[in-house]
Amino acid sequence: MVTDPSNNQQPVGRCIYAHTDTNPKKFFPHTIKVTTGLIQIKQLYHLTVLLYNKGSRPGGIRLAACVRLDVKTSESPSHYTCILFFRRLFLSQHLDLIIKNGTVVDGKKSASKIADIGIQGNKIAAIGKIDPVASCKSIDASGYIVSPGFIDIHSHSDFFSLVSPESESKIYDGVTTEICGNCGISAFPLRGQLLERRKKGFAKFGLDIDWQNTGEFFDRVNSVPSSMNRGFLVGHGNIRSSVLGYENREPDKGELTQMETELRDAMELGVFGMSSGLVYPSGCYAKTAELIELSKIVSKYNGIYSTHIRNEGDEIEKALNETLDIALSSNVRTQISHIKTWGEQNWKKIDWIEQLLHESRDKGSEISCDRYPYIASATDLDIILPNWVYEGGIIEVKKKLKLPHTRNRIIEEMREINERPGFWESITISSVFNDNKRQYEGATIAEIAKSLKLSPLTFVLDLLCEEECKVSALFFSMSEENLNRILNWDFVMVGSDSSLRSTKGVLHYGKPHPRCYGTFSKVIRKYVNDKKIISLEEAIHKMTALPAQKLRLQKRGVLEEGYFADITIFDQKSISDQATYSNPHNYSTGIKHVIVNGKLTLTNGKHTGLLNGTILRNSIA
Repeated sequence: MVTDPSNNQQPVGRCIYAHTDTNPKKFFPHTIKVTTGLIQIKQLYHLTVLLYNKGSRPGGIRLAACVRLDVKTSESPSHYTCILFFRRLFLSQHLDLIIKNGTVVDGKKSASKIADIGIQGNKIAAIGKIDPVASCKSIDASGYIVSPGFIDIHSHSDFFSLVSPESESKIYDGVTTEICGNCGISAFPLRGQLLERRKKGFAKFGLDIDWQNTGEFFDRVNSVPSSMNRGFLVGHGNIRSSVLGYENREPDKGELTQMETELRDAMELGVFGMSSGLVYPSGCYAKTAELIELSKIVSKYNGIYSTHIRNEGDEIEKALNETLDIALSSNVRTQISHIKTWGEQNWKKIDWIEQLLHESRDKGSEISCDRYPYIASATDLDIILPNWVYEGGIIEVKKKLKLPHTRNRIIEEMREINERPGFWESITISSVFNDNKRQYEGATIAEIAKSLKLSPLTFVLDLLCEEECKVSALFFSMSEENLNRILNWDFVMVGSDSSLRSTKGVLHYGKPHPRCYGTFSKVIRKYVNDKKIISLEEAIHKMTALPAQKLRLQKRGVLEEGYFADITIFDQKSISDQATYSNPHNYSTGIKHVIVNGKLTLTNGKHTGLLNGTILRNSIA
């Protein structure tokens, strides 16, 4: 028997077998001594429990499991002791939560299996057969899938995480971790016109932006508890705008040094890398050489370069080759955001794209992608404007939209898309800034322009001017067949490309893209269950272990003993995204329980209000 003096010498477990391996350090490097019989614990630190079964190795022994706890014994206080316990009795008396009889899909693409999971503190303590006791809370997961909590590698909740700590739309979709700061747009650094625009834009949500640099932002987010874990990328657009404003030129030597300093500061404080948005101001003004130099710094910190490439449609070949040049020249681990072929005329390019990416990976470039399970994209409506219009910032943009000679130039340069059949029918207004334009939300540009007896382009330019370009839109431009193929690529993971939302309060506004609410549940409902495009194990891998590996998250993304207990439990038969394009503000259903760092954040399909998330940082920091 093994007794614990802190528990009045009551038995902790029975020693049923002990074996000194010829090389015990290969199992656990601190195992110095193996002891059998009655042991009095003098000082309990942690206890290392190696479980052996007879029969499968030379000598009749095989390692079955390991539970790590260090002890000093009365016999030899300076030595560690390896003790073999009757495992179920020991575990049931030392766990905080037991998940019983679930179908475990571990994130590693292993075959699913029925097993129990024991949680102690914020970690997974055991996976196997565990007997519950009255003193330990348990969840009956019979008939449910138990998986790692979903990791949203492409999120935009940088600011809204401070508005809604409960993060409902993400939690109800099974997400326990999200990576913010994508597409070159982050919450830091903020200076000059960029700072003023963000202050004005988020004041309506009650958010006071009282930070400017990376350190000040981390201080702010650390002061606001959250229901989920978050990591951050620093936006190249933020860095460039904070140093150069919205000027369309290359940085001089001093300005490039400033940009490099901003990036190093962010990496030192634990961001996971740098993102770029090469279709947005001011990222669209950056030359390839600038991106290479900054990516070299990211590479030195073992971070990732995540990019919304310069063109996803007619010039996608050139844009992808630029991205691969950046990856090769800087040796940076690269993530291509929301990989797609935009516009029907470009759908046929999918074969070339797949071949190019496979060839680059075969040559050693660490290239991967993310994608959401929808054929409509969502972004700011002003993305359709020529790049030169953005120069000088929003004040100059409004002037160009108003002045006859610059407005005529815009119309002339946009004539091709203006005359493209079905183009304006494919764009739906998602949200506007001012209340007096709310009637446009949910309608196509073609419908609105017709009702106003205006040409679509005239309506768009007027609206952008009146709304100071604060207009979001949905663009229905992608192929379902291509989406099916992309989700099957083994280097593609799932990302929502959305910020969190809520069905109540200030974040219940507009007609947002349904991916804000239903990305992860839709993958399982449609592409695993209905279409059978990918297996459940593969889908879970793309949502958990694969993004964790890309980001090199420590002990997350997999169901394994010693890993953080971020766990999603769902009914595979009933899981479903409820958000639609016409009625997006609906939480997903079928997610039964969500555990974040060992605590129940969603139970029986209801948010508990618990705020047990943490801020994740690059391990280099």
